[in-house]
Amino acid sequence: MSAIRMGLIGTGRHGVRYANHLLSGDVPGAKLAAVSRRDHEAGHAQASDWGVAYHTDIQSMATDAGIDALLIVSGAAHHPEGVCAALACNKPVLVEKPLAVDLAGCDVILQAAERSDAPVMVAQTTRYEGPMLGLFHSLDQIGVIRQVNFLLRSEDRTHGDDGLFQRRLDDGGAVLDSGVHYFDLLPRLVGPIEKVWCDRLFIRETPIDDGYTAILVSRSGARVVISMGRWGNSRNEVIEVAGDDGLLLLSRTPSSLAIVKGREKIEVPFPDVPGTLIPTLLDFERVCRGETKPPITLADGRAAVLLAQACCQSDGHWLSVKDGEINPID
Repeated sequence: MSAIRMGLIGTGRHGVRYANHLLSGDVPGAKLAAVSRRDHEAGHAQASDWGVAYHTDIQSMATDAGIDALLIVSGAAHHPEGVCAALACNKPVLVEKPLAVDLAGCDVILQAAERSDAPVMVAQTTRYEGPMLGLFHSLDQIGVIRQVNFLLRSEDRTHGDDGLFQRRLDDGGAVLDSGVHYFDLLPRLVGPIEKVWCDRLFIRETPIDDGYTAILVSRSGARVVISMGRWGNSRNEVIEVAGDDGLLLLSRTPSSLAIVKGREKIEVPFPDVPGTLIPTLLDFERVCRGETKPPITLADGRAAVLLAQACCQSDGHWLSVKDGEINPID
């Protein structure tokens, strides 16, 4: 069985992780064949170090007969261009979250997908984390879910050592970069979300939000509360899922999972996953071979961006997100 030859678009901080896994043989059925990035000097150097081809633009990467599939790990503003170029050449695509910076970008991608036979998978990698897999496996033990609480404090990654905002580090902000992880999980936890309220914080007076508080209400009436902030220069991430018959408590830093019944707290085992990119790439390889359909679809990616965009537009007002559209609630 020949290896799937993958072209990687975007070899910055996160793209390098993809490259390292492919170069290290962590995905036996795939290999890194070429790379491309906007910083051509750095990109050429990386390609030389890794012994792969370098492309100066997305189009030449997509049309390269030596590339079987594309990995889009560039900034989200460039995702539509990369995905559409791959689909025009009928090449499978794995695109990092968020699918795009807004619904307009998502819909450009969906329209391109309708004209192509190639599959597209969205890399919402939190789904692959061991504690998260354990949490979803344990949901039937806590009955009907009534509320989900997310608490995240993280390091700021968008400012240099001088404390100034670095445009090259712009990741879209707390809602778009971090929030889409949570938004992607919600349909599996509480079903479709119908209402969104959000208040974003801009403490560093930069173009992107540093934190936010959001309330989301599902069709079933379950309430989701998210509190996220990029301060404290530390990482703390906790998820609480409350059902009629108990609670599930998940920590991502350090990883742990427990169920609470009455006054008793019991540790819950979960799979030992060697990082999330390896299982993501393994699934994508199977998608490329036609062995399975994308486990995380374009519709999933758009649904997460829908909630992110609603949070950005809310400005302290309730919005409806029924039927995939954002509308004010009178």
